[in-house]
Amino acid sequence: MIQPLISARNIKKYFDVGGGKLKAVDGISFDIYPKETFGLVGESGCGKTTAGRTIVRLYEPSDGELIFNGIDIYKLNRKEMQEVRRNFQMIFQDPYASLNPRMTVEDIVAEPLDIHQAYKNKKERSDRVIELLELVGLNNEHAMRFPHEFSGGQRQRIGIARALALNPKFIVCDEPISALDVSIQAQVVNILKSLQDKLGLTYMFIAHDLSMVRYISDKVGVMYLGHLMELAKSEELYANPIHPYTKALLSAIPIPDPGIQRKRKRIMLEGDVPSPINPKEGCRFADRCSCVTEICRKETPEFREIKETHFVACHNV
Repeated sequence: MIQPLISARNIKKYFDVGGGKLKAVDGISFDIYPKETFGLVGESGCGKTTAGRTIVRLYEPSDGELIFNGIDIYKLNRKEMQEVRRNFQMIFQDPYASLNPRMTVEDIVAEPLDIHQAYKNKKERSDRVIELLELVGLNNEHAMRFPHEFSGGQRQRIGIARALALNPKFIVCDEPISALDVSIQAQVVNILKSLQDKLGLTYMFIAHDLSMVRYISDKVGVMYLGHLMELAKSEELYANPIHPYTKALLSAIPIPDPGIQRKRKRIMLEGDVPSPINPKEGCRFADRCSCVTEICRKETPEFREIKETHFVACHNV
């Protein structure tokens, strides 16, 4: 039996705001296996980015466990976490904001090496930076330039090179293509896929683009207002969505065949996303669901396995 690389158990992240608690992530659980890509989708404000940052402990969790190689990393002190941190990296959403404009590309990519003192001399540091740049399709001429001299796609490649500096096992990709031109998006995703094959990486891929998530992910989780609504293998989820929210999301994906597209019925959701501050009891999706019953408004549905590796949180399955 292959053991999961990452096991998230009932992870919660609450923020204190005026008048209550903002429940950004409210008890999510899943496993990610070695060399697998776990896609996380959902509309803006559902807690995807907060989940990613809590998993790599950029945010301290409010509750839950994150088991990595058999160790709950949430129980580690700062010094112990520094050792584990080498295996966790993040590629950020905005390539314009995530790179320091005053640093050269060489210093940006080498920053993790400097922090962990992962080289013996300046030459070894420089060689490693050039090796990383070449991995992502850049070259040694780019090392002494500054971020403003690059396009968005090139900046994201620099961000990927920085994430790879310490040979991590697990990378959270937080919407790494949403700020890029459509023509560049496929290039960046293909780089991520080829690096995964070459280096044996494990990804958590957060995105809005459902078609891209289907292309890159082995498993997909659908998130709504801090809760996981559905989780299944990628092809299974897209072929047989069970939760009403997943069905609505997937109905929005355009199909490049006018004949089929005309016959499809788009599921339009009524109302707005409720506030995540002090949410009501019951299913978070109840106010917008066409299948809502009395129990949905009273009890939060259990996230359970409906069929093998297909989990759903719905009373009316």
